[in-house]
Amino acid sequence: VHLLSHLDEKDHPFSELVVMLPPNVEAHDDYGNFTSVPTHAQHRDNADYMDMCEADVKTEWFMLTNSYHHVANHVDLMFTPGKFQPVIPFTPATYPFCFKFPYCKETINLSQRFNPDHAKVVLDFDMLYHTETRNAFCKKWKEMNGEQGEELYTYQKNRILRRKKIIGPSGPTGTSYTAYLYEQGKDKMYKLVDRSLYGARAPFIKIFGKEEKLDGMSEEELAQKIGDTGMMGMDNETDCNCFAFETSQICEGSPLGCIWRPLFESCHPPEMIDDGTPICPETSVPTLSPTQSGFMLDTEAPTIAPTSSPVANITDPWYSAYFHISERTRLLDKKEVTPDDDEIGDATDL
Repeated sequence: VHLLSHLDEKDHPFSELVVMLPPNVEAHDDYGNFTSVPTHAQHRDNADYMDMCEADVKTEWFMLTNSYHHVANHVDLMFTPGKFQPVIPFTPATYPFCFKFPYCKETINLSQRFNPDHAKVVLDFDMLYHTETRNAFCKKWKEMNGEQGEELYTYQKNRILRRKKIIGPSGPTGTSYTAYLYEQGKDKMYKLVDRSLYGARAPFIKIFGKEEKLDGMSEEELAQKIGDTGMMGMDNETDCNCFAFETSQICEGSPLGCIWRPLFESCHPPEMIDDGTPICPETSVPTLSPTQSGFMLDTEAPTIAPTSSPVANITDPWYSAYFHISERTRLLDKKEVTPDDDEIGDATDL
């Protein structure tokens, strides 16, 4: 409802809305009271992570978002002149940007089932989907992974045995859709640009980040997060999301110390500008923790052997007599001499 009630305040190109609802939630009869954009509801037959494929879209192109976001003040969808190709930002699949994050790494692994050389991460909410191509992609995706993605990770049985939980997407993604385009030779339908070099403007702004994290947790994870104190202390947490502030007044007046960039008309945390100090501590949520590489990692040099004895240097310890006795016995057996040989030798020299 929040997204719908603020939609008419925004500058956007969307001509129709499809609201995906769980089977047990009744649709509103008065969507027209929230927005002037034609809106209709559709009850899901599958889980919410299948919305990309299940949404009944009638337009030629469409985009996705969820109720934790709202539409940005200005949604400027870019197209190339002449060819009219949608300009879509991607993040290169490298260790700093992707592979050190388990969810991103798994997203690339799944996309490479379509295109083995795929190395571009496209966020689900950044992609402008071509409806006809979406339909073909989803048909093949379901053939490979099941109607609800139940076979998505079955080809990795060894990994499932080694690790109880795989941190990765449960359904189709914008990255897999992009990999499918390359497999089918349809990548020229889009103009992909590297957001790590040129930046990108998000068409949808996350405003309920904390709620999204809590809703995404299992019962065990939620119990561990909250503990025995109920929800005490949760209200003191901050999302630390400068991107949610869409005007210079709100951005510069925020308690987070965000900085407004007038050239881009966007709000940024200080660490993104001139190597400023991060406004929030690093989090240890599972999807952000680094994973071990499949290759052997470099290790430190082996421990250097000590150059001196770790104990006091005793010139004649109590056990030394036993070594002298054994050495004397071996010498006698080897030379077959008598105990008086040394004395005889000394007399001969005289």
